[in-house]
Amino acid sequence: MKRLRSDRDLNQLRAWRTRGEPDLTLKLPLARMSKEIRQQAGTLGRLTPAWIALVPAEARARATLVSLARGVLTVRCHDAAVRFELDRWLRGGGEMDLVRAVPSGLLRVRLV
Repeated sequence: MKRLRSDRDLNQLRAWRTRGEPDLTLKLPLARMSKEIRQQAGTLGRLTPAWIALVPAEARARATLVSLARGVLTVRCHDAAVRFELDRWLRGGGEMDLVRAVPSGLLRVRLV
């Protein structure tokens, strides 16, 4: 084993071999979350006025816009009843109305 020459060498060795204190703050998770929220707001922001204007109020209150990716709008339904109601509305021409009302490449709506 190599012999240490001075206190400086010993302090450097301690710095290398000991772990630092973990970062227990919420700074990084909150930064990631705020970035995701900004991205979703930019993507869904253009779609929201058309969603509010066209979708029936009862169904709109129990469904949440999740994402718009590759032209597919994902909508989370809170229960099976609202999913059925939205599915009927979309098949009855609501999906085409939404596609026409949104200028940014909406192709179809997916209910989850």
